[in-house]
Amino acid sequence: MLNIARDAISLIYYGLSAMGNADNEIVLLYHSIDNIPEGNDPYKINLKPDLFAEQMVVLNRIRERSLVLTFDDGFENFFYNAFPVILKYNMSAIVFVTTDFINEKFTSERLTGNKARLSPLSWGQLREMAGRGIEIGSHTLTHLDLSRLNNEMLYREISESKKIIEDNIGKKVKYFAYPYGARDTFNENIKQMVKDSGYEKAYTNIMGFNNRNSDLYALRRIRIYGDDNISRFKMKINGAYNWVDRIKYFNNRPGRNV
Repeated sequence: MLNIARDAISLIYYGLSAMGNADNEIVLLYHSIDNIPEGNDPYKINLKPDLFAEQMVVLNRIRERSLVLTFDDGFENFFYNAFPVILKYNMSAIVFVTTDFINEKFTSERLTGNKARLSPLSWGQLREMAGRGIEIGSHTLTHLDLSRLNNEMLYREISESKKIIEDNIGKKVKYFAYPYGARDTFNENIKQMVKDSGYEKAYTNIMGFNNRNSDLYALRRIRIYGDDNISRFKMKINGAYNWVDRIKYFNNRPGRNV
C-alpha cells in the first residue's frame, strides 16, 4: 500500500516538476547484483542481473547526462554480474568497500539482513577492476553508524579504511560513502574528518541529484531497489522520487537506507 501511494505521488511530482536538467549529476546507488530469492532480500537491495542489464540499456541512451554508478559494501557478485556490463557500455562506476567484510572478518548477513551469505570481493578482483577504470572507494572498516562513534573510532573507520584499500590496490582512494547515509548518520564533524583524511568527495544515501553548488562531502544518490521495474527506474533517474527523504517516516524506515 505504501509503495502504491509513493508511486502515485511520484508520478504527480514527475508531471509537475522540471525534470531532466542537463546540469544535474545523476549518481545511482546499488548494492548486490545477483539471482538470490526475493525472500532472502528483506531490504530489497539485490537486483536481478537481467534487470540491471535492462537498466544499463536505458542509461546508455542518456549519455549526454552526467552519470555515475555506485555500489556499496563490496559484494563479489559485482565482479561477475555488473562489471562486464559496465565495461560494455563504458560507464563510470565507484565500488565502495567495507574493508573488514573484504577481509572476511564478518559475513554479509550483517549488511543484507539475509542468510544468502553473499561473498565479498577479493583484493585481486579489486585490483583488476581498479586497473580497468573502476574507482574503489571506502565504506569504512566495519559499516557502523558513524554518528554514534567517538573521534578515535571515527578516525579508524574513515582514515584507516582508506589506507588499507590503497595498500591493497596500489591506487589513491578519492571517494567515501557514509554507512546507512541518512541525514542523521553524519554531521559537520564527520564530514570534516572525511575531508581531512584526504577524500575528495563523500556520498550519502539521500535521494536527489547533484549540481555545481552541491556540498562535495554530502553528495546525493538515487537508491535503486530490487523491485524497481523499468518504468519506476526511468522515473527515478528523472527525479520523480527526489522528494521521498523529506518525509520523516520514509527516512526512518528500517533497512531502506543501507
